[in-house]
Amino acid sequence: MRPALALSTVVAFARASQSDLDEWFKKFGAEATTNNLLPRIHGASTEATNNELLIERLNATKSVITRLQAENPNATFGIGPYALLTSGEFAQRLGLAGIPPPPVAATPTPTATPAPPSASVDWTTSKCLNPVKNQGQCGSCWTFAATGAAEAAHCIATGTLLNLSEQQLVSCDTADGFGCNGGWETGALDWIAANGQCLTADYSYTSGATQLTGACQTMCTPQKLAIGSLVYIAGEKALETALETQPTTVAVSAGNPVWQHYVGGLVTACPAAISDHALVAVGYGTTADGQPYFKLRNSWGANWGEQGNIRLLRGVGGSGTCNLAEAPSYPRIVYPKPPTSAPTTQKPTTLAPTTLAPTKTPAPTKTPAPTKTPAPTKTPAPTKTPAPTKTPAPTKTPAPTKTPAPTTRELTPAPTTPKPPAVTSGKPWVPWPVPTTPTPRPSSKYI
Repeated sequence: MRPALALSTVVAFARASQSDLDEWFKKFGAEATTNNLLPRIHGASTEATNNELLIERLNATKSVITRLQAENPNATFGIGPYALLTSGEFAQRLGLAGIPPPPVAATPTPTATPAPPSASVDWTTSKCLNPVKNQGQCGSCWTFAATGAAEAAHCIATGTLLNLSEQQLVSCDTADGFGCNGGWETGALDWIAANGQCLTADYSYTSGATQLTGACQTMCTPQKLAIGSLVYIAGEKALETALETQPTTVAVSAGNPVWQHYVGGLVTACPAAISDHALVAVGYGTTADGQPYFKLRNSWGANWGEQGNIRLLRGVGGSGTCNLAEAPSYPRIVYPKPPTSAPTTQKPTTLAPTTLAPTKTPAPTKTPAPTKTPAPTKTPAPTKTPAPTKTPAPTKTPAPTKTPAPTTRELTPAPTTPKPPAVTSGKPWVPWPVPTTPTPRPSSKYI
């Protein structure tokens, strides 16, 4: 009885028509054309035949969506920008074939200092994230993940959000990736720290439309960023701690229908597979009905998911939902040194809270720290200025009253008063280090 009911539901839901196809093109057609998301239909001799085949694909997608909804009742799945692609075509877009699983022995131990966790953190409400980007039909997710983490770290340190060039990494960082055929976001972050990164305005992204890696251009001027060495962590707790400070990169298993047709809500089940996609973790929290989640920012455009984001169940242990806690990483934030050398050890400690607080939703509770400003009440010290009242010392000048000595006989020599001794008084840049060739620490290749 139950299988028959499920089948009837699929049949009822899977019916699509020309109007459904027209609606898809109206909503996603421009994006699909720009980013090469339209399938290549072989054997379609006429437009009518082509439309029939596309409608069949919509029917198949609706059937898959019904199954996904049953497996993930807390999430929503629907017709999105990848609805006309088969699951196999979508997986090939991510380059699943030939990517080895990350070696367990290389999993690093957490290095972040434990701290009382906040109830929630959401970096998407801060000023340190650019609008959601779109990698298009190019396996360049590793460049978008690394760039997003670098942009955020630099913004936290300096207060300035830059829009950096993913294309530069696609075309120039050949040590850590294969352009549109995948790469490692961890190595890309080391490359950025050593070499800097150009602005998108000077080196625009083209690989999403052309599907070509492109030759490396050296005409732009790399921006020196306020980031240092890479920190590797593992596990959900370590990821939560890191997110208190900054967004981090994560690798997930995304070449499956769950990610292909995700529209919103909380994903609680993900097909078991190796990690094949890199993106940026931007927060965590709890749903209205009490379910904990991690929030990730993707590079598939704002029309995908929740304005380009996805929420995955938190607290499952191990490598986390869709492997998100398997190998997170982030660049160390390097705060600018103050102009004088004396306060160098004190200045950075005051910079961190002021730049981070606005980017974390729970941080407003930490803002009382600025109440320590009463320290300026020490200014009464200038009241010591009465010290100049010691000037009465010149009243000792009456000493010249000893001049009556001339009343003595001329035979007695006049006393020679010694002259007071003369009073003497005395009064009493850093270029960026030469970048070193980074040693990539790849765990797996993601696109």
